[in-house]
Amino acid sequence: MKYFVLVVSAFVFVSCQSKFPEKEYIGDQSQQLVNQDSTSVNFPATYKGKILLTSFIFTNCPDICPLTTHNLQRIQEAVKKENIPNVRFAAISFDPDRDTPSVLKKFAEVRSLDLSTYSLFTGKKESVQSLMRAFHVMAISNDTTYTDDGEPVYFFTHTDRITLVDQDQNIRKSYRGSDINLDEIISDIKNLGD
Repeated sequence: MKYFVLVVSAFVFVSCQSKFPEKEYIGDQSQQLVNQDSTSVNFPATYKGKILLTSFIFTNCPDICPLTTHNLQRIQEAVKKENIPNVRFAAISFDPDRDTPSVLKKFAEVRSLDLSTYSLFTGKKESVQSLMRAFHVMAISNDTTYTDDGEPVYFFTHTDRITLVDQDQNIRKSYRGSDINLDEIISDIKNLGD
């Protein structure tokens, strides 16, 4: 009987650990960002006590970012449907030169984002880059071309990720942002909420 209890305990411990392979504290990495309403926020410190799903995007992205944004929206809708409290969603632009608060606001309007729990952020390049390092995200600018009006046109090759942060500001898990398993993510959110 003792052996059985030990085996079951070990199985439960390993099972719980495998759900959340990461645990990296990022609460001390907070930076000043500005949201789509031009409100200054200390990110991620503002979200302490809440479960946070974060992505890094740029609004001129033709492929991965729209998919990631839509997938965060799908997670948000599922969280509402399941009545899971204290969950927030954030997308941070790594293209602050073009992604001003008004551009982010328009981006949210075009995609019908529910901004009650979902925020879009921009900030100084140094602040955004510091957060990108904390979240292990990379973005490399491709060659720049110019329109007839002299406007620069460029894209980024970048990390495709949604990151789950717990109530204590620890990164707990990362998912591919453009192609999610919604059931897995909702299960992970519920496990953090328990």
